Amino acid sequence: MLEDILEGLRLMKGRLVSAVGYLFLGSVLIAGLALINEATAPVGPAVADLHRSDYGSKEVTRQPILEWMKENSTMPEQVLSKIYSMAMNSGKADLILAICLVESNFNPHVESDKGAIGLMGIMPGVWLDELKAHGIVKGQEDLYIISGNMRSGIYVLESYLARTNNLTEALSRYSGGDPSYAARVRRALGEISRARHSEAQLYLARAQN
Repeated sequence: MLEDILEGLRLMKGRLVSAVGYLFLGSVLIAGLALINEATAPVGPAVADLHRSDYGSKEVTRQPILEWMKENSTMPEQVLSKIYSMAMNSGKADLILAICLVESNFNPHVESDKGAIGLMGIMPGVWLDELKAHGIVKGQEDLYIISGNMRSGIYVLESYLARTNNLTEALSRYSGGDPSYAARVRRALGEISRARHSEAQLYLARAQN
């Protein structure tokens, strides 16, 4: 009787081991098939191209905006590139570029009839002392320099935004009360948005071909 029981236990153990082995083998087989399928599955051209270094990079954004700047300025590309880079570091790139367009058409050396200087139309009679006190510029001549003017313009704009907490009102004050100024800046913002959107569509179309 004891021998029969032991023999039965041995048979059950053997069957259990076999079942576990089959389960393990099946799991390995399924995993292998999944890996093979993933490795051999076709990748769509759009997905493949979008992983290339020239897609999804800053260049995709930079180029259409530079082209838009060229269309609205007579300045050489190296000047426009520097303006673009300064704007990108501001945290308000599109707004800064829109103001530069409205104020100067990206000309660092321009001076308006009212005495507004450079890219962002800084009024030295209103702001120069405060800009100097904050170490943004050393003198009025710095307002004709891209970096000095744009740092000054960003400071002035942020000052008005902090006071008003309203972009339209801040732009109105920035311009000295020009009623059409905010609309012109918003129009430029729309142009920037369309330039970026059209270029994104172009890259997507290239990726899909």
